[in-house]
Amino acid sequence: MTKNYTAAIIGVGAAANSGAKGGGHQIAYTHAQAYRENAHTTLIAGADINAGNLAAYQKHFEVAHGFADYKQMLAEVRPDIVSICTYVGLHRPMLEACARAGVKMIFCEKPFVSSPADLDAVDAIVAETGVKIVIAHVRRYAPGFERGKAIVQSGVIGKPTFMFAGIEGWDLSEWGSHWLDQFRFFMNDAPIAWVMGQTRTTTQRGYGHAMEDHAIAYAGFKDGPKCFLDGGKDIGTHLSVQVAGTEGLLQLLGGDASEIVIINKDGRNIEKHPCDWQNCWTRSLNDMVTWLDGGAEPIIGYTHTRGSAEFNLAAYVSALRGDRVDLPLHAPEINRWPLEYVVEKK
Repeated sequence: MTKNYTAAIIGVGAAANSGAKGGGHQIAYTHAQAYRENAHTTLIAGADINAGNLAAYQKHFEVAHGFADYKQMLAEVRPDIVSICTYVGLHRPMLEACARAGVKMIFCEKPFVSSPADLDAVDAIVAETGVKIVIAHVRRYAPGFERGKAIVQSGVIGKPTFMFAGIEGWDLSEWGSHWLDQFRFFMNDAPIAWVMGQTRTTTQRGYGHAMEDHAIAYAGFKDGPKCFLDGGKDIGTHLSVQVAGTEGLLQLLGGDASEIVIINKDGRNIEKHPCDWQNCWTRSLNDMVTWLDGGAEPIIGYTHTRGSAEFNLAAYVSALRGDRVDLPLHAPEINRWPLEYVVEKK
């Protein structure tokens, strides 16, 4: 029998969604809506240092308990599940505090952590406490991306050799982390052997850290294809992922992959896969509850998506070092967002 679980959110988000690069988003509202709609979760609290945002969130979702201090929230209401929806630089201490407070599952936004040292620390807290962690790469539940993975794995385009994507005006982490994760998703989260990255980083800042003006990540899977992400420039088909194989080409168009183009010996075929984003979150939360009940780990569970965070960080570490980074990533001396070091070097 499925149990009922209490949920809370750290970082409830802006009262109005600006949608602007650099901050002012309402991703916590998406988390909250998923908790409200699930029959086995009850949203009971929220924490945010912005009193106005907190009041708006409490009113919108009819949440009685609001806290300026997330540690006080953890101590007083002791939620079973906590969503962390703050800027990336705050994630590690919040993850640790949740785990040590007895939280059963943490649903953390991406990018996941801000440094290799933080990733090592989270590995340690998972081993110490057994806390279950899920990273919000919910595009894995979008029908178009699910179909894309099935096509890649089926051999319809032959053996995959190269995957590529481009993002106009964004970066490798806040938006690009989705595509880095999709590369891994298509390959069943197979190990990546090496990563090379480069950035143009000047004075831009957002989400509490230095941001690149333009960056690239190039990587090779162990015994598999290579992949390339242009964080800053489109590749000709807006917000798409493309996979080249030995016998064809797969194109996933749009940020939701609602249209797929398959080009192979049978010609050029187009498939439509409409995406309901809230349903992606609903399915994510259903799988999370199943995991809490003793079932299988979700496809966005830590075992599956940790490697995407490592991939993301490795690209920045490569840019910082001016050298290829071989995985697993080992850089415990880097304990801040890697681009901060890049700026300081300049």
